[in-house]
Amino acid sequence: MQSVPVINRAKMGTMPSNFFFHLSCLIIIALATACSTYSKPDVSPVADALLMNEDEKMLWQKAEQEQLVFEENGLLYPDQELEDYLNQVAGKLRPQSAPRNLVIRVKVIKNAYLDAFAYPNGMIYIHTGLLARMDNEEQLAAVLAHELIHCTRRHALRAFRKYRDQPPLLTAVQNTLLKTRGMQDTARHPGIGGAMAGYLRELEAEADRLGFELMTAAGYDPKAALYLFDHMMAEIEQEKLEEPFFFGSHPTVRQRVDNLQNLPDPVYLNNKPAIKNRSIYFAKLGQLFLENARLDIRLGRFQAARRSIEKFLKIKPDDSQAFFLLGEIYRQQGRAIDTQLALENYNRAITLDPGYVDARKAIGLIHYKKGHRALAKKFFESCLQLSPNAPDKAYIQGYLKQCTLSEEG
Repeated sequence: MQSVPVINRAKMGTMPSNFFFHLSCLIIIALATACSTYSKPDVSPVADALLMNEDEKMLWQKAEQEQLVFEENGLLYPDQELEDYLNQVAGKLRPQSAPRNLVIRVKVIKNAYLDAFAYPNGMIYIHTGLLARMDNEEQLAAVLAHELIHCTRRHALRAFRKYRDQPPLLTAVQNTLLKTRGMQDTARHPGIGGAMAGYLRELEAEADRLGFELMTAAGYDPKAALYLFDHMMAEIEQEKLEEPFFFGSHPTVRQRVDNLQNLPDPVYLNNKPAIKNRSIYFAKLGQLFLENARLDIRLGRFQAARRSIEKFLKIKPDDSQAFFLLGEIYRQQGRAIDTQLALENYNRAITLDPGYVDARKAIGLIHYKKGHRALAKKFFESCLQLSPNAPDKAYIQGYLKQCTLSEEG
């Protein structure tokens, strides 16, 4: 989990996104701004009512500018019912000590990487990839509680103030900004990222510890967070992934799990049955499981995609899209043993939806590659009969021509 990113989100899929990186970037930009002539930023009415100092107003302005990038680039996942549900869960977790006029809002970003982050103005973002990996509401609560602490304990402001008055750090910021082309290199500069890492680890540990307390007070089992850690680590190791990961590096994950397991017993005490809401969680996510499976398939993460589809099929066991995507997984894996499984799933999709052109085209491609040109021709012809003005009409006609030439030869 992490806080307050300030990078160009138009390239989210290629940029690293851990807590240290994002918070370092925000502090670096704020410090660089502080080095130049400073003018009072324009902030939202909410920010102006809540905040009484220029430091925090500056950070809020940076956050609000960054959030416009999400809106302008179409990065948000449009599902109001899901968004309402996420905000309801966040509302259960909100600490009583939080400023009354700090508005906590949760939104979803279309991205398959396992990520969640928070801005200092109370905006929390969760990737579809992370939501698709969870199994119930209490795991969702573990992530939201952690991010809530980043907001309510003003971690961005605390980190900014710690380093604002350190001339060596400011010099490193200025020099590095002149030498590098991107914030990734800047944040990794030994005079910047290294200097901040220890303090930011303290903030991360605080978010873990206090987040556990929020979960307990709301009626969730805080040990769900530990399960989520282990669950995610196992998936990354199984699929040999190297990706942005909101839990940080593997050694850090293990250390954090150990720290949480050693918290005093009262943190774990909960006399009421723990809230899980597995069926509600699955129902609210619904189509997101399939949408994120498509993203995973494009990344070649077939096991993760299959798990998401299996979750979706528990909600809608007769959905043709789900079986088509399963067929895509097996076809793209390219192993001989998977060809029959691909055909079975494509045929199941066609049985459920006889007009499913993409499934017919996929079957045609399999037969074409296997040299079964007569069978391939049959399925390609059915595609054009069902969709005579298909966008890829010329593509299908090209295959049909090759099939016809094979027959004539």
